[in-house]
Amino acid sequence: MKKTRHGKSTSDPQEASEKERELRELARRLADLDGDALDAQLLVTFREARDTGAVPADAGFFLVAHILLAMADEAIPEDAKVRTLGHELEVMERDYGLPEEKSWAPGEAPEEWEALSRQYEMACDEARANFFRTYGEAEMAELFLHDRVAFIRRFESGRRFFHGLPMLPDYLN
Repeated sequence: MKKTRHGKSTSDPQEASEKERELRELARRLADLDGDALDAQLLVTFREARDTGAVPADAGFFLVAHILLAMADEAIPEDAKVRTLGHELEVMERDYGLPEEKSWAPGEAPEEWEALSRQYEMACDEARANFFRTYGEAEMAELFLHDRVAFIRRFESGRRFFHGLPMLPDYLN
């Protein structure tokens, strides 16, 4: 960019074409990545944006938390405790005659199922928090487990920076 005599910048065509080549190369490399590698690259990029202050603090929190939650949700089925509790829920549902792909209406589920379902949800949350820790986000993990209101507030504040109107994903409620 060149400065004009009025202090405004104008684009240098040569500089613009170099930027365009760099962006095209980046887009090509990202298109070649499989899902896990792309998620890892996004995590690195989002952390850099957060850590350098390129975006406001809550916006950086949102970027990192959002990609980690997506990655964790893909990994949760591999967690032994989650898998065991999920299987127990399925067996209990079969034993009570609940058809596959159906769920109980609010207040209709047996108490044993409700208790096991709460254990399952807690195991999922613990697996997500462990995933955060594994990827170097111990503070985020503690906030997610022990102060969900603060986690949601920061997540939503950051999300609004990019997207505007409120929206709370089910797993954050």
